[in-house]
Amino acid sequence: MEKALFHHHLLRATEIVVPFSREFLHDSLPPSILYLIFPNQSYGGNAISGEETLFPNETLSEGSFWGPFDVDQVVGSLWRDGKIPEWINMQIHSYDDINTYLELLCCGRFTSNKELLYHVKEGYPPFHVLGPNLPPNWISVEGSGKFDLYWCGKPNPFSKPNQFSR
Repeated sequence: MEKALFHHHLLRATEIVVPFSREFLHDSLPPSILYLIFPNQSYGGNAISGEETLFPNETLSEGSFWGPFDVDQVVGSLWRDGKIPEWINMQIHSYDDINTYLELLCCGRFTSNKELLYHVKEGYPPFHVLGPNLPPNWISVEGSGKFDLYWCGKPNPFSKPNQFSR
């Protein structure tokens, strides 16, 4: 994938995830966006094809991430000579007074083959936009109402950062 297209898809997914999440949440999410990258989140036991590349040395301990990063830093970290993660799940992670932090859970398999990318039908592969984690027994906005992002406790978004530069 061309770097400019990957950049565009990241921005498009971001434009969708925040308003979508606001449909569920009481929280006022700041408009400034930063990203937390959680690399190598896929199962690594299957054989890889010749069109896939792994970076096992980038596996982090549970809960650790790269960032927080801006858009250009995300692209610089995840676009590698035309290869990108085969899928990236995006959702709201947390927020503070200044920024909304988006979680990017990334497949550990990188490819330049568009046939191997997931979420093509969504229109901005490899990104898959997810809503916030739902509280137990939550039915719908109409049935249960909106909820707080931190319904199960507020995470410390910087408890385990792992700064990364390429």
